[in-house]
Amino acid sequence: MHRFCIRRIAVLVVALAALAVPGPVRAADPGPERLTLADSIALALANNPAMKLAEAEKDKALWQVNQARARQGFNLDYSFARARTDEPPTWYNNTTTNYPVAYNPFTGAPITYPAWPKTYDVYRHQLQLTYPLYTGGRIENAVKLARHGEAAVSQAAAAARQQLRAEVTTAYFNVLQTRNLANVAAQGVDDLEAHLGNVRNHYDAGTVALSDVLQTEVRLANARNNLIKAENAHKLTRYKLNKIVGLPLHNAAVLADDPDFRPALPSMDDGIAAALGQRPEMAQARLRLAMAEDKVRIARGGNLPTVALVATDTRQDTLPASSKNNVSWLVGVNVQFNVFDNGLTRAEIKAAESELAGAKEQLRQAEDRVTLEVCQAYLSVEEAVGRIANNKVAVEQAETDYGLAQEKYENGVGTNLDVMDAELAKTQAKTNYVQAVYDYHISRAQLGRAMGADDE
Repeated sequence: MHRFCIRRIAVLVVALAALAVPGPVRAADPGPERLTLADSIALALANNPAMKLAEAEKDKALWQVNQARARQGFNLDYSFARARTDEPPTWYNNTTTNYPVAYNPFTGAPITYPAWPKTYDVYRHQLQLTYPLYTGGRIENAVKLARHGEAAVSQAAAAARQQLRAEVTTAYFNVLQTRNLANVAAQGVDDLEAHLGNVRNHYDAGTVALSDVLQTEVRLANARNNLIKAENAHKLTRYKLNKIVGLPLHNAAVLADDPDFRPALPSMDDGIAAALGQRPEMAQARLRLAMAEDKVRIARGGNLPTVALVATDTRQDTLPASSKNNVSWLVGVNVQFNVFDNGLTRAEIKAAESELAGAKEQLRQAEDRVTLEVCQAYLSVEEAVGRIANNKVAVEQAETDYGLAQEKYENGVGTNLDVMDAELAKTQAKTNYVQAVYDYHISRAQLGRAMGADDE
């Protein structure tokens, strides 16, 4: 018996140990290995919480339209009541109570007993059908208000989608920009390392002073410092892009560079006209104005009568049921008119009119804001185009100058400072060119966003 218990305990321990051993851990999804701008935008639209929130708001607005439309149709109510009362119901026609007659045995006179109150248990079923014939335009304008609200929410979703596309595009080109700037910084380090080797060779040969070696080492240390900063900036922009599109933070997919360069632009006036006509924010502002007008009409409807068709069917009886039950029906028209409400309707009208005035000013503000955004983006694109052309020439000249400075130094004609200055000028020219190229792409995306374009 003792050995049997020991075996059972041993088996249990082994089973528990097996359960405690963790199974194979599945690696997290590393994400795609290559990522284009279109892929990034698609991922962001699918994963970003802002878009899901916008879709939920659209669904909510649709149901609000259905709520408003439901008030235009028939409405059927059912009510049931059960009560006890000492008063006979008006429809209960047998209200006479007969009491037993007794006589005094001594005098022979009839004895009158006090009348005990009778109670009635009653119940009532009622169906009531109503249909609004006229409400002073309140229901009709409430439906319009809900529809305008649904359209405004749809435009808000479109604006959110365009804004997200612009954010992804900006983040994408920022990654490419910082990557290329890091490459420029790395090239500067390579150039100075190669030059330092040449300087040391000359120093060992006794043709240059120690100061040339020291100056080159200091310049190389500064170049390495710039490279560290550039690589860190590239990591930060990459993390931001991954966060926006919903990829793991350390995803290192290769980004596809976009060499597309289209310096031709529409005129600024055409861009402003396009923005005022197709920007979702402008449509929202106009819809808010329409909604304010709907609210004014709804408030003014409070001064008008309401007319409704009413039909009722009522069934009532006592408990226990008797033959004296009552069944009645009614079909008619109910007219209601607000005679005095202590200024409530007037206050509602004034509040709605104030909201309408504010909506008109908001539309003007939206026009001014959109116009300014188009102008700023347009000028940024023009500036980037000019910088690209200028810096492209500067890069070519700087590379030629650097080659000449190296050749002179090798021949003992030029100085070490000339070579380092030429290398610094070349690095700066390449940096300026890279910044101009990707500033152009970012500005072009911002111009498309400002004009209301819903594509890359």
